[in-house]
Amino acid sequence: MLLLLALPGPLLFVLYLLGLGVASIGLLTPGEWLIGRCRAAANLGRRLARDWGGVEVPVPYRPAPPEPQPDAEGWYRHDKALYRKPRIPRYLARVVWLAEDPATNRDLNWMLLNTVVGAVLGLLAVLGGRTFLRAHGLWTRMLLSPVRPRPWWERVVHGLHALWHLAVLGLLAVVNLLAGVVLVVLFVLTHVLGAFLWWPWCNRVARLLAGLGRSLAGKWSGVPVDEVYLPFIAPVPTSDGLYRAGRMLRKSPRPAIRRARYRQAMTDPASPRDLLWLLGDGPVTAALLAPLAALCWVFGWGFWIPFWVRVGGLFFDVGRPWAELPAPAKWLAETPLAGFPFGLAAGAAVVALAPPLVRLHGRWARLLLAPTGKTLLAQRVRRLAETRADATEAEDTQLRRIERDLHDGAQARLIALGLKLAAAEQLLDSDPQRARELLGESKAESGQTLSELRALVRGIRPPVLTERGLVDAVRALALDLSVRIEVSADLPGRCPSAVESAAYFATRELVTNALKHAGADEIRVEVGYQRESLRIVVTDDGSGGADPDRGSGLRGIRRRLGTFDGTLHLSSPPGGPTRATMEIPCALSSQKTSSSSETA
Repeated sequence: MLLLLALPGPLLFVLYLLGLGVASIGLLTPGEWLIGRCRAAANLGRRLARDWGGVEVPVPYRPAPPEPQPDAEGWYRHDKALYRKPRIPRYLARVVWLAEDPATNRDLNWMLLNTVVGAVLGLLAVLGGRTFLRAHGLWTRMLLSPVRPRPWWERVVHGLHALWHLAVLGLLAVVNLLAGVVLVVLFVLTHVLGAFLWWPWCNRVARLLAGLGRSLAGKWSGVPVDEVYLPFIAPVPTSDGLYRAGRMLRKSPRPAIRRARYRQAMTDPASPRDLLWLLGDGPVTAALLAPLAALCWVFGWGFWIPFWVRVGGLFFDVGRPWAELPAPAKWLAETPLAGFPFGLAAGAAVVALAPPLVRLHGRWARLLLAPTGKTLLAQRVRRLAETRADATEAEDTQLRRIERDLHDGAQARLIALGLKLAAAEQLLDSDPQRARELLGESKAESGQTLSELRALVRGIRPPVLTERGLVDAVRALALDLSVRIEVSADLPGRCPSAVESAAYFATRELVTNALKHAGADEIRVEVGYQRESLRIVVTDDGSGGADPDRGSGLRGIRRRLGTFDGTLHLSSPPGGPTRATMEIPCALSSQKTSSSSETA
């Protein structure tokens, strides 16, 4: 079977190219049919590699592009061009989909090379059995899989980098141990001598060294370690302007600030863990480096075994007659290159062991330096208290806005409407023509008042959000805008009403920012539900450079999401693209699945 699959490789190669050519000149149906048959042959190779060789080869083809949809004016768009009919945008999108798929090049390479290599391995599989079947599967995965195994030279370079990292970590372990001992001595001295208010400055050194350990664990070991310390709470003056420092009231805030810093350093659960890490980093790092040190000794001495045998320094006493050497030592002495294999094996072991040892050191750092569950709980309680205050303030601001809009808009119009109706009633007998004019004006004004009330209600909560849910509300928002917005959703069920409202207005704010400040031409909104949380990702191709610290809108979004313990993560390098990820923990009300993708 493998031989039959390998022999028509050049023919499949030609048919694949022919299919691409036919599709590129406008004949999509026959071109896609030819490409589909060739891809079926490649998928057959993947399936045989899995079933016979036990090697899993993923199918990496990109999904077909969606059918073009008209905008509000009936135009169809592809890239930055508009078309009246959907035929050309569909043709261009599918040609790009076929030609630019990286799997296409992998299929072509496999079809051309499998004729030789695959045929040889298939013939050997007939003669040698399952071993060559697995070799054929590995060969298929090497060409058809999107994930390529790292070459050996890259693994060697990675191991050498890890050795350098271990050397730096070893030096830092010595510094940490010395600093830990000094800090313990200073802690005892400052409290014995009564200068305990200066201890926070010593504790800051421990934080700096522990922060360096967290940073290196994340960069070199791939083990992220969060840094969570209790915030510093500045002392607040009393009603008469004095500051409390212990049992004394002072005019200057400095004693109160020093005492507050001392209480923070002594009550923070992370402070003793930092000090314990400084004291324990030296022994733990030494234990991790011990096997590498032994292997390095073997690596260095392995190349000089014959020399040391000749001088009598390794296997026998100095001055022992040459003829009385033991047989292994005599063989080593007479074979100059006998120690080279030991040295090379030890060197390879050093390079192979260095990366996992670096990861072990990162896990050790996370074991002591990562925040405890109690600290995370305290941080969450503090954050919820802050967001509750923000939510209360936001609710008060919203109520004031609604009251102002009603007072200045609808209420004033209703009063004017009542006055006009009263005037029309008085003029009904004396001046019917003028009364009819006033009634017409009142009718028009009632329509304007109704429109203002609808706009006000829509600003509080859009009707489509109440009736059809978050996904359809976002799609309706996309239809109201002039740029291309792609909305993809995979939301099983509906979120609570308050969560839907917060997510909708946060999404609308992000889309507005992308249009107003970044000048985006294309926006993508992804709505999903992962790990018991609503997840919305808004990506645009604008100018980037968004900074939550400089924009009140982004800070408002974070306050809005923080009310529900939600988060906003922003990636916006200068020049773009900007990617904003919102996550709100919530439970869904039903298990009805809504999964689709739409472009507006």
